[in-house]
Amino acid sequence: MSRRWILDAAGTVFAEEGFENATMKRIAEVCDVSKVTIYAHYRDKAQLYGAVMDSHLASLPVAGLHMHGTLDLGDALMRINDGIGRLAANPSCQAFCSALSRSDHARAVYMEHWRAVLQPYFDLAAQAMATATASACSPHSSDSEKFLRLILAEHGLPNGATPMSGSHATVALFVRAYAQRPSDASKAPPGRG
Repeated sequence: MSRRWILDAAGTVFAEEGFENATMKRIAEVCDVSKVTIYAHYRDKAQLYGAVMDSHLASLPVAGLHMHGTLDLGDALMRINDGIGRLAANPSCQAFCSALSRSDHARAVYMEHWRAVLQPYFDLAAQAMATATASACSPHSSDSEKFLRLILAEHGLPNGATPMSGSHATVALFVRAYAQRPSDASKAPPGRG
């Protein structure tokens, strides 16, 4: 019996039941081994959970979101959306997020790791928004945070639980977005209405 087999079985159980509801007996059943075999590899459920979560984190795709040259805001935001979409489709990400959402054990630790995974997306959003609004009013970092939270929610991923600046950030984000619409409307072909 390999450790990988045990990790896979435990990953399934933690994703379905969370840390608190999972039992070593249930993990052993899924693995089709005795609890003694699992305890020979992992001293307790907490150590096994840590190994599972660390394995998931190690298997996540790297963001690779560097802004080379000048990238307009729309392109940058689509790049972020596509990257989050790839992350959401990754089986390790799905299992990690599922276990995280169902577990209180070491939640703060793994939320911190999750925030580190999300940081490149936040950084690109902040950079793109700062570049796009350099001539207008200065962007709030909370706009980038709000955008990322919306994209994460759309893909069913945890938002990172960082402190939010409040609903005023959402209002500011949409005011800025829609404030640019009239100039776009003047470019519309005649006869549309």
